[in-house]
Amino acid sequence: MLPPMADEGFLVVHADAVDEAAFMIERQIIEAAGGVLRLSRSATEDERITALREADAVLVSAAQMTPRVCQGLDRCKLIVRYGVGLDSLDIPAATDCGIVIAHFPDFCQPEVANHALMLLLASAKKLVPLDRAVRSGQWRPGPLGPMQHITGQTLGLVAYGNIARFFAKRARSLDLEILAYDPYVPDEVFAADGVERASSLDALLERSDYVSVHTPLTPETHHLMGAAQFRAMKPTAYLINTSRGPVVDEAALVDALRAGEIAGTGLDVFEQEPLPGSSPLAEMENVVLMPHSASYSDRAFDTMKRRVGETVVDVLVNGRWPEFVPNRATVRPRVALS
Repeated sequence: MLPPMADEGFLVVHADAVDEAAFMIERQIIEAAGGVLRLSRSATEDERITALREADAVLVSAAQMTPRVCQGLDRCKLIVRYGVGLDSLDIPAATDCGIVIAHFPDFCQPEVANHALMLLLASAKKLVPLDRAVRSGQWRPGPLGPMQHITGQTLGLVAYGNIARFFAKRARSLDLEILAYDPYVPDEVFAADGVERASSLDALLERSDYVSVHTPLTPETHHLMGAAQFRAMKPTAYLINTSRGPVVDEAALVDALRAGEIAGTGLDVFEQEPLPGSSPLAEMENVVLMPHSASYSDRAFDTMKRRVGETVVDVLVNGRWPEFVPNRATVRPRVALS
């Protein structure tokens, strides 16, 4: 185990950086502590291993950190994942290599909740086709109905973590009834928030006018929303997804929309990103599409960048554990931490 690197320089490499100007906050913090920030972008495992081999810490936005990549990180003590999700990181492989993983599960919770609410309203009030009609000089493209009244309808939350709880607070201002399904959250949390607990996912789908998905992506939640689930929904209901694309079976969603099994959908995430221009979703009037941007606000991202830089310095210079470490209980760090 190595001591913290207070008296020597250290190298931090970003695994999938795009725009150098976007990393000034992290750079200033890292360089002030005696480190160097290098930006890289690689398309293959071999390129990634070469780019990251000398790094003492690796910053990751969405690059896949596979077992082979982790094993090639000869000097790495820390991987910092921007944002919440960890599905691009092989945590057991990093743990076996003595690499501490840090992320920010409390990042952007209000932003994603606001985005989900926006997608709900845009879907229900037909924002996209009506906006297009006005811009084209058509004014109204035909009858406005069917159009939901929202007030008094039921919002079903698939998973009831922090973002879903923020969303529930906002939904109450529209007088929506709130129903949630999450087998991992205790009854007292639902009771304290005044949210009804659904006995099963099917029970939630059958009652909800809007189904908003907030699960992490795990083997258990992959294609959680598929053909059977869409058939269980009301034909007047809308699906909202701001979690991860593969939680929804996209082909089954397209079929359900074409068959009129559900009324529409608002999506911020997709099974393949960027969404291919040939996707049938791009041609549908009852679909609202966003480019995986739910987490963004200037303030939220600036705060996260600052926390990324400070996390690197805390680990490599100050010898302190990060605030959120998913492998803390199992990793034997390459650097002494307290």
